[in-house]
Amino acid sequence: MKTRTLRYLSLFLAVATLCGSSSIADTLTTSAGASYDGRIYKILEQVVYMKVGEETVEVALADLDAASKAAAQAWADENPQSVDVYTKWDTQPRIKSSAMPFLPEEFHNPEFKGMVAVDLVLNEAGQVIHASVKKSTHEGLEAPSLEAAKTWIFEPAQVGGKPVKSKLRVPFKFVYTPTDQPAG
Repeated sequence: MKTRTLRYLSLFLAVATLCGSSSIADTLTTSAGASYDGRIYKILEQVVYMKVGEETVEVALADLDAASKAAAQAWADENPQSVDVYTKWDTQPRIKSSAMPFLPEEFHNPEFKGMVAVDLVLNEAGQVIHASVKKSTHEGLEAPSLEAAKTWIFEPAQVGGKPVKSKLRVPFKFVYTPTDQPAG
């Protein structure tokens, strides 16, 4: 009984350590010994960007020790929408194909107005690979906005003449317009 309890406790601590380390903070150490405790928020052009307190720290992947490189790669695997994604381009993405979200029936009121801002991450081919709601006036508008945005296709953004992953925000504005108007 005691052995089984110790085994479960050890398993619990191992899982808690694994889960807790990624949700609390990231610690990265350079080959030269400098250590940074903070939160990784993006990786762009082989540079890791972290929030350390109120400061932003940039550390080249090549300067990290082996364990920190592995930690940065694990973060990148879990957060592909934040790796090598550009927000400034030489050529901005252009819409090739789009669909508008439907207005759910619960909002069919002539005085209704609503808005959802959707952040999109596009791959190098201009396809939406990640969509998330940044701001919304009504929770019931979020799902239709995300569904519509995920179908959009763009000409990709370009940096240095090459297509790149990019991030942009698309605002959807909703108003109710009756389709059947009474004659007269």
